[in-house]
Amino acid sequence: MDFKSISLTGRLCYLFMCIERYLITCYPDRDWTPAAKRCWQWTNRYWNDGCDIYAPVVPEFLLEYDNYEDANRLAFDAMLSREDYAELTELYDGITDGESENEINCVLYLPVDFANACEGTNFDEADKPTIEILEKMLEILRLHGIEPPYIDNVADMTVEQKDGWGDFTDSEYLSVILNGG
Repeated sequence: MDFKSISLTGRLCYLFMCIERYLITCYPDRDWTPAAKRCWQWTNRYWNDGCDIYAPVVPEFLLEYDNYEDANRLAFDAMLSREDYAELTELYDGITDGESENEINCVLYLPVDFANACEGTNFDEADKPTIEILEKMLEILRLHGIEPPYIDNVADMTVEQKDGWGDFTDSEYLSVILNGG
């Protein structure tokens, strides 16, 4: 796939679209709405805020501590509600123990890698690493026989917007989880 003309925001949206396909295909018996809500909040705000909202979705972060109090205080700077903690930990029950090498953790960690590749840089420096992250995600989809989303869904998010970063956008309309298919 050719991501060269797609902004960083568009690429992040595409990554979330891939993640959703992975989740609903590999774990169809789970309601991934809590995770999807956190994904799609990222693109309508500054990325550091979006990443903070998203972080509890990553099992490695969420399950690092044995209880809500420690997780909330030590991993999430007291910004995670008890209800969100319970909802997300229940979602991963029986799927992952939060180990970094678990495939679901690797998949859900990719947006954090993506944000880190973009942190403190410009589009030219983030271009190649973000495409490599997308290629990792596409390889995981291929391993599971999952058809990737159409890149046309993000084609209007071009590198001409905000020096390649792309505009803030309410991207929730791209979610198959939040929009029921």
